[in-house]
Amino acid sequence: MKTVVKKIAIALALLITASIFVSLGLWQASRANQLQEVKRELDAISKIAPVALSEIHQPRVPLDGQFVNRKVEVSGRYVAQFIARGQESGDLEVALLEVSDALEPGAILVARQAITGGLTALPQGEVRLQARLLPAQQEDRDPSARLSEASNDLVRISGALLEGDVQTPLYDGYLLLQSEVSEGVSSQLRVIPDQIARPTVPGYYWQHIAYVVIWFLMAVVTLYLPFYQRRRTKLLSSNGESASVVRSEP
Repeated sequence: MKTVVKKIAIALALLITASIFVSLGLWQASRANQLQEVKRELDAISKIAPVALSEIHQPRVPLDGQFVNRKVEVSGRYVAQFIARGQESGDLEVALLEVSDALEPGAILVARQAITGGLTALPQGEVRLQARLLPAQQEDRDPSARLSEASNDLVRISGALLEGDVQTPLYDGYLLLQSEVSEGVSSQLRVIPDQIARPTVPGYYWQHIAYVVIWFLMAVVTLYLPFYQRRRTKLLSSNGESASVVRSEP
């Protein structure tokens, strides 16, 4: 009786363990599918025709996730200039644009161009921009950067860094410049390579798929263990009997 109960307990333990591994594999598969779905959505959003910034975003309002990566058009005047170092595209020139074609006053940061030497002079008059709307950066890219009278370095591209120093209400997020027209003439800029915000789902697609394979293999191994143990016991028993026969022969 005790042997039967022990076997049942072991079988249940193995089934529970295998079920956990399968659940983990299904969870990773779900994360992989979710990652692909988010990427498809962001890619589709990034290809929508440009709209006026004022139609989808307002100052002092958190950036709506459905408008992240949208191409926008906006007019205004540059009022300040900064440097954002340590970015994926290298050191960037970032300017603060006071928006002029919106119902209420506001200003937004514009990642304007890559820096190969020093900062360039900003256009003095009205400019018309086409850009991609991206969320403000949350992680510091240049921890040593400081904003002061002697330094205009940004630790990350985020309007939150300017709160208290700028009287104009700020937009959440920033613009990645694609084209700029000043007084009817297109600016000759070292344009930053276009990019879209990455999905918020952690990890990479193939990383999740690899985990799916690993967890399913662990489940298979767990279920195979009792059969392997039984087969091993039989083999050892057979080898032991063979050895006994050999020793008993005259």
